[in-house]
Amino acid sequence: MRCLIGYFGLPRLTSMTGPSIQRCILDPLRQAGIPVLAAGHFNRPLMIDNPRSGEKGLMPQADPPRDLALDLWEDEVQNDEAIAAPLAVAHAYPDAFGDGYVSTRNLCHQLRSLDRLWALLAAFNPVASDLIMLLRPDLLYVDELKLERDLRGILAGSIDVIVPDWQPWGGLNDRFAFANLLAARAFATRIHLMAEGCAESGALHGERFLGFVAATHGLRVARTTLRGLRLRSDGRFAPNDLAML
Repeated sequence: MRCLIGYFGLPRLTSMTGPSIQRCILDPLRQAGIPVLAAGHFNRPLMIDNPRSGEKGLMPQADPPRDLALDLWEDEVQNDEAIAAPLAVAHAYPDAFGDGYVSTRNLCHQLRSLDRLWALLAAFNPVASDLIMLLRPDLLYVDELKLERDLRGILAGSIDVIVPDWQPWGGLNDRFAFANLLAARAFATRIHLMAEGCAESGALHGERFLGFVAATHGLRVARTTLRGLRLRSDGRFAPNDLAML
């Protein structure tokens, strides 16, 4: 078995999140004798200005190739033209976040980053026996991975994807996933089901959309208590993550 790790989205303070990923995720895998390959696709705005996250006029401070020990990566400057088509689909529905579609736009960038990440992971020639982890690089992990606790269903072949059990918001938490090949592909390329997902739930909402995708693909889902807190570019944690501490 190999573990293929894919990082996606906006990197923030990887000098802080990188060591937590090393301690909580990578070290337990390597101690179990599981070789790891890592790829990342990163979507970088020139400036972070997001009232919902409390980040205003901040420059992203991150060096993912150094901090995340990547074998393969792609770093793109954020460009709204790249998400014009999915964003147009989302704009045909109400704003699920109520912030003038700012969060919807950011979600579209994240979904596109996942799709691009899957193209990078394909370079590792993934096979059915691989364990695949799709991780946001801006989470500071606080629990060490326990294979028996956190991966049992996938390792036994009875589960396709494992997601966090906290903050499901009416669907499935989409911050990270431990998956087999079938589920990882569905998780990473779900932007191509956006029109169907929006029609089903009446808006683009990250967790409900992931729940729709899992149901559409008939994925067997389990959940883990392993925690990862969103670390903002100024070093603050997202306020509604603090309760997890």
